[in-house]
Amino acid sequence: MNSTILPHPITPPAAATVTHEAFIHAVRAIVLPRVADDAKRTRLADAKLVYGAGHGTGARGVTFYGACANGTPGHDFLEVCAAGEETTVQIAGTTIHELAHCLAGHAAGHGADWKGACRVLGLVHAEAAGQSYAPVHFAPDVWAAVDALTVPDDGRPTFARRGAGAGVMGRPVAPRPCPLGVGTRGGRSRGTGSGSRLRLWVCACPTAVRVRVASETFDATCNRCGSAFKRVDGDGTRPAREASR
Repeated sequence: MNSTILPHPITPPAAATVTHEAFIHAVRAIVLPRVADDAKRTRLADAKLVYGAGHGTGARGVTFYGACANGTPGHDFLEVCAAGEETTVQIAGTTIHELAHCLAGHAAGHGADWKGACRVLGLVHAEAAGQSYAPVHFAPDVWAAVDALTVPDDGRPTFARRGAGAGVMGRPVAPRPCPLGVGTRGGRSRGTGSGSRLRLWVCACPTAVRVRVASETFDATCNRCGSAFKRVDGDGTRPAREASR
């Protein structure tokens, strides 16, 4: 009696999981070619870009300048934080926000140079803190490329939904503003109630005229000495980076 041996059923391979790490690295790959300067593009490519918990800061993202030692100077360390995760659009926006800090450098804060770096990278509308990213905030070609990426399917963080008794994250977490300020005490970019937004400007008179203005730019000259007013640091002792016009 002949018996027929049936082949063992073949189980198709499971689709590869798309991780958050792969997603943010894909976002970086999309925007890197927009940087014309070779040295700056290399700096962005070499930066340590990670997807981490971020519960220590509570921010959506954070940049640590020169914090990844690999030669002199060290590479920048950029973290996109799971504790502040909301949507895929927000993840992409946060990634570009932090890359722009890396591109503009520490002295830029959230000023004109940082906003210019955001535009170079395809984030055409950028705010220092509390931004709810939307497709219209990206350059059309950048958004089209980001929108074509596969959404991460390696899980969703639950930090914000955890209640009392849930361990180290035992309370709901609300995303905080980006911790990098403009270079003075206070301002919305460092959180509510952190100080005044007024900037100190002085002229070149021996006894300088001191003016406080709630702006990063102040295009004015002193009627006595004829010099342009220059912004100084919060303690009034050192000239600050001149704002780009």
